[in-house]
Amino acid sequence: MDQKTNTALSIIFMITGMAVVGVIDNFIKFIATEISLWQFHFLRSLIAVPVIIAFGLIVGWDLKPKRVGRVLGRNMFLSGAMFVYFGCLGFFPIAAVAAGLFTAPVLVLVIDMIWSKKRVGPVRFLAALIGFAGTILVLKPDVGGFSWTNLIPVSAGLMYAFGNVATRKWCEGESAVALLWSYKFLMLIFGGLGVIYLHWYPGDATNYLSRGWVWPSFEVWFWLWIQAIFSLVGIGFIIKAYLIGEVTYVSIFEYSMLIFATMTAWLLFGDKVSLLGILGIGLIIVTGTVVAIRSKEPGT
Repeated sequence: MDQKTNTALSIIFMITGMAVVGVIDNFIKFIATEISLWQFHFLRSLIAVPVIIAFGLIVGWDLKPKRVGRVLGRNMFLSGAMFVYFGCLGFFPIAAVAAGLFTAPVLVLVIDMIWSKKRVGPVRFLAALIGFAGTILVLKPDVGGFSWTNLIPVSAGLMYAFGNVATRKWCEGESAVALLWSYKFLMLIFGGLGVIYLHWYPGDATNYLSRGWVWPSFEVWFWLWIQAIFSLVGIGFIIKAYLIGEVTYVSIFEYSMLIFATMTAWLLFGDKVSLLGILGIGLIIVTGTVVAIRSKEPGT
């Protein structure tokens, strides 16, 4: 049976999930200084997968994917997006990388329009563009020295957008928990392959993309556990949002992560927001409001 679309509830799930992710991602810098990208994903998933499977068995959650091939395809898109996103952080300013990833909601509209062969109304499309403009103002990416390499972070946004559309189109009827643990398990495999490769062919020990295995300190283990547990909660909410909501509406509220991430950075690390950043956050909020109001008006 297809899951019933519930726009209002899906928006609540999305905002909650993005709040969790926006807060915990501020602490990645404490992990990246010590272990590699591959080890980070391997250890985080090694913690997360057994936790969610064990808890799911205890409470009786449905852990078995109904369509393994489609779930795997969806997970491939999202796993690729996350590896490119975190990988780019070793070469690009975080503002440029995040701006690339947050092209996803705009791309979702285009992908869904082609995939579903249906018209996306001008109001929703304009709202997506305004939300993206707000993102640019918040992140203030460097516009100088453009080359093809600047498009690499955008490839993360493209894969993320495909993954989000696939969640709705391919995975209706799947439980959010089945999608969550299987996605984490795929990240575990990819991370493990990277760790094995760097064990035999180690690279620059100062570069978190090529650094070999390092036994983490107590502090890094602490943040790994925080990342593992709370990422399960956050991603679980996000998956549920895409399962029960209209993808072109729900994706707009991914921008809310910027608000939570920015506020956390300001409160904990003193990273202040410029006037342009405040304007950008305002545009994001207006975008969400417009989409919520128009969500029940087809073709708008």
